[in-house]
Amino acid sequence: MSFLKNKSFFSKMNKPKKIDEVQVHPSPTFSFDLDHNEKQLKKQLDLSEDVVFHHFLISLHTGNTLKAILVLVDGIINEDAIRNNVLEPLSDESFECSKGELLEQVKKKISIQNIKKENNIEKAIFQILKGNTLLLIDGFNEGLMLVAHGYEVRAIAESQSERSVRGSHEGFIESLSNNIALIRRRIPHPSLKFEKMIVGEYSQTDISIAYVESIADPKLVEKVKQRINEIKVDEIKNSGEIEQFIEDHPFSIFPTIGNTERPDKAAALLMEGRIIILVNGDPVGLFIPALFLENIKSVEDYSSRPYYSSFIRLMRFISFLISITLPALYVTAINFHKEMIPSEMIIPIIQARETVPFPLTMEVIMMILMFEVVREAGVRLPQQVGSALSIIGALILGQVSVSAGLVGAPTIVVVSISYISAFIITSIADVTALLRIGLFIASSIFGSYGLIVALLVILTHMTSLTSLGVPYMAPFAPLYFKDWKDSLIRLPLRWKKQRLKSIPNQRSTNIKSLPKTGDK
Repeated sequence: MSFLKNKSFFSKMNKPKKIDEVQVHPSPTFSFDLDHNEKQLKKQLDLSEDVVFHHFLISLHTGNTLKAILVLVDGIINEDAIRNNVLEPLSDESFECSKGELLEQVKKKISIQNIKKENNIEKAIFQILKGNTLLLIDGFNEGLMLVAHGYEVRAIAESQSERSVRGSHEGFIESLSNNIALIRRRIPHPSLKFEKMIVGEYSQTDISIAYVESIADPKLVEKVKQRINEIKVDEIKNSGEIEQFIEDHPFSIFPTIGNTERPDKAAALLMEGRIIILVNGDPVGLFIPALFLENIKSVEDYSSRPYYSSFIRLMRFISFLISITLPALYVTAINFHKEMIPSEMIIPIIQARETVPFPLTMEVIMMILMFEVVREAGVRLPQQVGSALSIIGALILGQVSVSAGLVGAPTIVVVSISYISAFIITSIADVTALLRIGLFIASSIFGSYGLIVALLVILTHMTSLTSLGVPYMAPFAPLYFKDWKDSLIRLPLRWKKQRLKSIPNQRSTNIKSLPKTGDK
């Protein structure tokens, strides 16, 4: 039971007096009269049953007492901390000081780490509703804001979307303070800065902007803060809304602001000169700038030998190309350029399509859409059911469709390979699905000409994109040859002595010296 409702503990405390129902005009700051301050607060908070106004008395060495009040929201504060560190020392002891020094003496008596003075009523109300506790004393025109949150948070666990094989298994959670601590633990340097901002008139969402002051470009930091300051909305529900509000190209299908749930990746990005945006209540952090190459990189690439890491990166890039172009190449070869098909494969393909009642274009697009339905259902359902549906559903869908003569076996193979290839680059799975459909439609209408033109349009669009002014396709457009050592292939870490020029930064040198080895 909440200690605020424990009558035995507070039996000696005076019951709050009923405030007369008079029209109270809110004032911007607290007054010296406690009753007036209570009226101001109750005018805006009294209808909320979870808001508690608790009265008690503070004793002075002269024998006099002063009225005091704690204003808090029941259920989201640390009840033990308020009881043991605030109420008991203030109620059971008398203060041997003048009234003018009382507030400072009270601060010393309270054993809570984060205490700050507040004289603005509106700011105090928002802080109370966020889980802080306000202490007001009669005769003082400012109160003490006590930070003693007590709501439950999810335990730190591995990210479900960014699995780790060799590396940290910690992931961000919904608590902003915990996420900041996870990054601070990896970069214990005074140059790492966290700047707090509040967005949303009603939601009052806390946002933290993280950057390494001696590495990040100050102009980029100011641009990020300026764009966030310009967001004037009622509420912010998640980091995805922040991403869409501040990105350079909100109507492009390509995300120009990256996201991650891994604190080790966030720390590595900060050391490259990036900026991290953390949103309270969301386990996903944003990073700026984000390049297209981020989608084929992994923080674990740097834990392995460069040879295998380079091979995997090339495989990711090739898989991306296969995923978006294979259905389009298939329909182009069958409908427009049969000479592209090896002679040994022509007869099996013709035999497989003899019983199919639909044109090839309709056949492929139906399978693409059905695979999208199965994939989306697997994501939205509970994990145990979703995993089974993704496997069994796809098998049943393919087998039954071929057996019934609705779809040809080659079509099932082509669409399946296209979707399996997309699993290796899950960070842009939505982009891959849209590109696959767009290229397929262009190829179905115009053949190879349509496919080539569509690819050129996509490439031109990608080279025109920027991530808060940083070219999205760097280091290929514009060309930064020195950055190619950490692009589609990864050369040994010893050769990465300079930070990437693709990312604006103030500190170009990354490695100053390394031990000499016997390898010549």
